[in-house]
Amino acid sequence: MIVCICNNVKDRQIKAALASGVDSMDGLKAALDVATCCGCCEPMVNDFLEEHQAMSVDSELADQLAYAV
Repeated sequence: MIVCICNNVKDRQIKAALASGVDSMDGLKAALDVATCCGCCEPMVNDFLEEHQAMSVDSELADQLAYAV
């Protein structure tokens, strides 16, 4: 699915950038030029970023709990 129409950035490109270590809106802008033109896609890009960050926190918490038992 195309997220950023202005720069033809797809959701899978955003997810790949997040998986490779990009962890901020500025990082995504630099890596993909997403949300650098009209800005209409920025809320959706933020959703991907927040989802990725939440999954990272959940993963870290699960690791910590595994050692606590």
